[in-house]
Amino acid sequence: MIMRTAVAVLVLIIGFIYYRFNKKNDIKPVSGSYNGSSDYVEFIDVGQGDCALISSNGKNCLIDAGISESYDKISDELDEKGIKTIDLIIISHYHADHTGALLDIVRNYNVLNLMYPQELSDTNVSNSMLYAKKECLAEDGEFSFAKEGQNIKLGDFTLTVLYQSKTLSEENSRSVYVMAKIGDKKFLFTGDGETAEENQLLSRNYSLDCDVLKVAHHGGATSSSDAFLRACNPVCAVISCGEGNMYGHPHKETITRLKQNRIKTYITKDDGNIVFIYKDGKLEVATENK
Repeated sequence: MIMRTAVAVLVLIIGFIYYRFNKKNDIKPVSGSYNGSSDYVEFIDVGQGDCALISSNGKNCLIDAGISESYDKISDELDEKGIKTIDLIIISHYHADHTGALLDIVRNYNVLNLMYPQELSDTNVSNSMLYAKKECLAEDGEFSFAKEGQNIKLGDFTLTVLYQSKTLSEENSRSVYVMAKIGDKKFLFTGDGETAEENQLLSRNYSLDCDVLKVAHHGGATSSSDAFLRACNPVCAVISCGEGNMYGHPHKETITRLKQNRIKTYITKDDGNIVFIYKDGKLEVATENK
């Protein structure tokens, strides 16, 4: 009995090591940027802000909308790919570095669905966001609040609203967490969620395992705890931040934790636009290599 138990434990350990090794070598870098029309997730270099484009089979979603000055960069990417209709825009939380270009996007593109975090009070929402909501509805678009557990089909992707804290009072820690899955590959979007919200996720035993992690709060030290990174166990991480930003993002503590967890990290201020392409059941990554 003891021998059988020991063998079983050894098999589990070997299997776990094999899984981690193979997962950690599963995303192949390719040269150059990507302008194709298949399934991909692009983290757009919007400076000190966040904006990601998910595209599949002609369906398109933006998660966050950068800073106000980043509209030209976002529109250049959309126009280059021939995107005129955005099926869904998800705003992770109400800070201006995630909502800045939203109104201009709604005014210049056909936005079918607009999703905001659950409001706690009107003071959380800027006038530009209220106008964006109004204009989307005026053009026959749909508006909704993020609802935990909600699944949204976007081409071959399934987007799941994984979590949003209803108890924490700080705006960053009320960020909406979204998991985007295609095949068996998963992308976790974290807004600016901080350790307090990460701990809530961990305490509820949510499945956080992913292939690509959008690092919360631009690589700030108050996010991406060791426990959270171990639960996510990503192959790659992406940090969206601006060159020479006043916050010193990404912080050294975060970079150290990512390295200690053997996570390949891309940073928009260094790599420019970062695109993960889903092809034949695998992921490839291309950067602008600034």
